[in-house]
Amino acid sequence: MDERTPDDSRTKDSEHDTSKGLRNRRRVLGWLPASSMLTQNKSYRAPGSAGGRKFLSTEHLATEAVAAYVDGELRMNAYMRASQHLQACSQCRAEVEAQSAARAALRRSGEVTMPAGLLGELNQIPTREIDIRMADGGARDDRRVGEESPLDAPGFPVHRGQRRRNR
Repeated sequence: MDERTPDDSRTKDSEHDTSKGLRNRRRVLGWLPASSMLTQNKSYRAPGSAGGRKFLSTEHLATEAVAAYVDGELRMNAYMRASQHLQACSQCRAEVEAQSAARAALRRSGEVTMPAGLLGELNQIPTREIDIRMADGGARDDRRVGEESPLDAPGFPVHRGQRRRNR
């Protein structure tokens, strides 16, 4: 028995074609991210901005924030929040002291010099890539015994006897 309503004038064939079209459309568009990822969250307020959440005293300073605090690179409002947190948090105070000690040690270390021969050795490193393609356009496995190949270079990531062609 057919359960179509009087308003539904479509036939079963057209319903089948329509559902097939929707399936194909879903399959084609299936790679797109969810629509919620494409729209901006209008209710989001950045921490520290008007209406945004406050920095809680129970939250610890991130490693980057500790380094920025010690280096004096924080904006004034972030610096004030961090200072307020440091008054209450001994763990973050210890991290700031360790970062300050590391910064002072680096400042005291003086200029780093390079050994005289190192620059010459670094200049001897080849800077161009090795072309491993043969002149005829393909790899040959019929090399003579003792004949060297660029693939024989030490440290070259090739598995001997398991060469594959990616064509």
